[in-house]
Amino acid sequence: MLKNIIANYIGRIWGIISVFVFVPFYIKILGIESYAVINFYTVILTIMYFADGGLSATLNREIARNNNAQYLNNMLFTIERLYIGICAVIVIVIFLFSNFIASNWLNSQTIPANELSIYISLMGVSVAFQLFTTLESSGLMGLEKQVLSNGIQVSSSISRSALVFIPLYFFPSLLTFFLWQMAMNILFFFIMRYNLWKFIKLNVVAVFDKNVLKTVGKFAGGMMLMAIIASLNTQIDKIVISKILSLKEFGHYSLAGVLSQVPELIITPIAVAILPRMVKYTENKEHKELVKLFHVNSFILSVLATTGALVLFLFTKDFLFIWTRDLLIADSIKNVTKVLLFGGVFLSFQYMPYYLAIANGHTKTNVRLGIIAIIFIIPALIFFVKTFGLIGATFTWLGMNIIAYIYLGYFLIEKFLKSEFKKWLLIDTLIPLVVAVCIGCIAYYLTLNLPKGYYVLLYSVIIGLISLGLNLLIFNAINPKYKINIRESIKNGKL
Repeated sequence: MLKNIIANYIGRIWGIISVFVFVPFYIKILGIESYAVINFYTVILTIMYFADGGLSATLNREIARNNNAQYLNNMLFTIERLYIGICAVIVIVIFLFSNFIASNWLNSQTIPANELSIYISLMGVSVAFQLFTTLESSGLMGLEKQVLSNGIQVSSSISRSALVFIPLYFFPSLLTFFLWQMAMNILFFFIMRYNLWKFIKLNVVAVFDKNVLKTVGKFAGGMMLMAIIASLNTQIDKIVISKILSLKEFGHYSLAGVLSQVPELIITPIAVAILPRMVKYTENKEHKELVKLFHVNSFILSVLATTGALVLFLFTKDFLFIWTRDLLIADSIKNVTKVLLFGGVFLSFQYMPYYLAIANGHTKTNVRLGIIAIIFIIPALIFFVKTFGLIGATFTWLGMNIIAYIYLGYFLIEKFLKSEFKKWLLIDTLIPLVVAVCIGCIAYYLTLNLPKGYYVLLYSVIIGLISLGLNLLIFNAINPKYKINIRESIKNGKL
């Protein structure tokens, strides 16, 4: 599993690098409003993930738990045919609503509505193929081919994020940007699909099988509801801001959101690599192994998330300036970024309970919470954004994630790992949080009068290593039977 985690991290690291290296150039070449439009593409992509219908997660889960060649062929063939219809609907719907969004939703001061409408239509095609690529990638992940999958994803990201500057150099416009994105998404969809079928197809003829739909339908249906709710809950703040405030302010909020995602970006590769093993332990009823896997990795994810958030929280303005090279932007969004970072930590705490539910084919608890959250968060967001501006949106984000952290943790862990909730709450999540806060308070005063600028990178490494080391010592002291031995894990190639 360690090999897959490393592969996932390579893919994730490039994703982080591409964002933090290229975003300032997008702003410099195209302007802050154009960057906001580019980020709106990300919002649409995330929202449209509900159209996946839970099929990507279903494909990952079924491939991880089933070795029957005929069944896997039929399942992939059937799901792909459904996906063709889904993607066609996405393209048509976004095209039909492009004029409305451009004229009545986005508040641009420099980009004409008719041009915005064209960009939004191109977004629809790009979104459709990117979603389809995610499906094929999930299949490779279920086969534990993370190295191959991440290699393709990194190549795709390089093509979309870095190579796009070649055409932008000659034709610096949003039209050039979105045409290039569309072309690259189409190309890498076919590359990903070819590689998945290379491993799945084993001298059997694949057919559309309605029985496959019956077998996976309940889980996929639950995942679809979760996807709809998760998409709305994670993007509703951006949707509200893009309507109420200007594109420029939306661009600023998007920048703060990118930096605040670092804790989540750090832990996602581990969580993704863990899921197939959680599924196998669940299917084989290896309860003790599942409990150990859950606690050890819950703690590791919490430590990584809190440590990443800690150093960014301490030096928010410095990191923003190093990144954007714009002191006005750094100063204006530093507080927004801090609150979003704190909310991101509590979101990271939810990952292991969430994947525990997925491994057990359970979606009801997540759906129930999501529906309740949507009912309350939309009016709260509208009120806080209208009253307090950008900072108002962060209040609801933080509150929602704290509530979800407690709710999901309690109900999911008690359901599948009896009597393990208190240990997860106190040891796996709160200890890393308390350690981070304590180290943060000490580090703040120790670095108060020290030179900043690029020196914060050195301070961050030192503070991060201290946090990781102290957390590891505490965990091993109070959990001798779950003792984490980094050297042994690397040697054996697993966690």
